[in-house]
Amino acid sequence: MKQLEAIIAWTPARWADLRPETAGQVAVLPHPDTQGAARRFMMRAGASAAALHAMPEAQRIAALFVAFNTLVVRDGIDPQAAHRAFLAIDEYRYRIAPDTEGAEFEDPPEED
Repeated sequence: MKQLEAIIAWTPARWADLRPETAGQVAVLPHPDTQGAARRFMMRAGASAAALHAMPEAQRIAALFVAFNTLVVRDGIDPQAAHRAFLAIDEYRYRIAPDTEGAEFEDPPEED
């Protein structure tokens, strides 16, 4: 799904006493969240933030990787769990190292 269609929802690992059922977990969910699945988590980023929609593309992509860093470094989400969740976002898959599991080319190279 496109970044502007994705809600990133997570609960910091250190908040296990506040939300034990999702502590240390991350999910990428479709926006709008008609089922309310994001409410199971303490934190949200992505398409539900109006500011994201007003940003130029390069700034949105930077925000995506800042969100990834925040989840992992500040909030203790396992990096591989965050990576697997973020693979649902097209812009993430297109911009990670091409030899990383799950990476894709936005415009696949032509084959000879």
